[in-house]
Amino acid sequence: MKILNISYALPTKVVTNQDIIDSALAKSRQHLSPEELGTLEQRIRKYFRMSGSSIRYRRGENERSFDFAVKAGKQALAKANIDPKSVDLLIYTGVARGWLEPATANLFQGELGLTNATCFDILDACASWIRSMSVADSFIQQGQYKTVMILTCELSAAEYAETELKRVSDLEDFFSGFTIGEAATATILTADDPGKQTTFSFKTWGEKHRLCFIPLPNLDEFTPSHLTNGYLPLRFYTRPAELLSFTIKKLVHHFRSLETSWNKAYDIIVGHAVSVSSTSKVSSLLGFDVSRVFETHSLFGNTVSCSLPLGLAAAEEMGKLKRGMEVLLVMGSAGVTTAFCHFEY
Repeated sequence: MKILNISYALPTKVVTNQDIIDSALAKSRQHLSPEELGTLEQRIRKYFRMSGSSIRYRRGENERSFDFAVKAGKQALAKANIDPKSVDLLIYTGVARGWLEPATANLFQGELGLTNATCFDILDACASWIRSMSVADSFIQQGQYKTVMILTCELSAAEYAETELKRVSDLEDFFSGFTIGEAATATILTADDPGKQTTFSFKTWGEKHRLCFIPLPNLDEFTPSHLTNGYLPLRFYTRPAELLSFTIKKLVHHFRSLETSWNKAYDIIVGHAVSVSSTSKVSSLLGFDVSRVFETHSLFGNTVSCSLPLGLAAAEEMGKLKRGMEVLLVMGSAGVTTAFCHFEY
């Protein structure tokens, strides 16, 4: 599998940590005392320092999620010099969407003029893009499809991230949403030269699914009774301390259990940018050359399923990623799922 192009589109509004703090304090003032607001502000600032968050991009006035996905898709087609009619598979992937059915991919198949492409969605939290890459690779190897587009559109921070807190302790559940940035990406794939191979490895611990999730109104119908907890529908809940501790431990164990062929000197390593500190810790535990780790959280925040393709595209723009380089992708996602991918760019 060969990546012909990865393009991205960002909304125009730059949101700083202070912007998030101001929003949280303003929305929570009706629920908290002045003393509690002071405690809340201190904790948010502490968590931002720990995560390494700086800025993130979010939609400004009159900007719509849809438009950025279309922009990224058109840019990728143009830069890859691909006729839209040549794309025979479109995968829409990621968390953000406007409806549960039909597949969101149907919308963009029409809007991008991919008239010869069949399409479907893949949803696996932040691991959605790397899952889609694996699926696309299998189809391409089988010869079932020749040209594939993977489209992400993670522009729903305002809809899912909760900044109105009724208790200071609620920050534990909602802080991860404070770090979310928005983006759309489009990846164009085709068959690579014979002999070149893209390698994937996935592991999942489903019993930890509640550490990071966005519930629907009918949550109780799909949850054992002892797990229900009055969660608000369509709000982004996490337990970041437990989630990061567990996921980092499993990432390290997963990588160390892989065949020795994975233990090589990679030219560039791109991981899911959940925080600067977690990237640093994983890199240290796995003995990665930090000069080859491309960190994007401080640039874009946590862009959910866009983090890996956005990281690759930004690295190429900055001259950090070039054709012929050996690439390692690292993913720790809600689920909990860990994943690695190795390929020659």
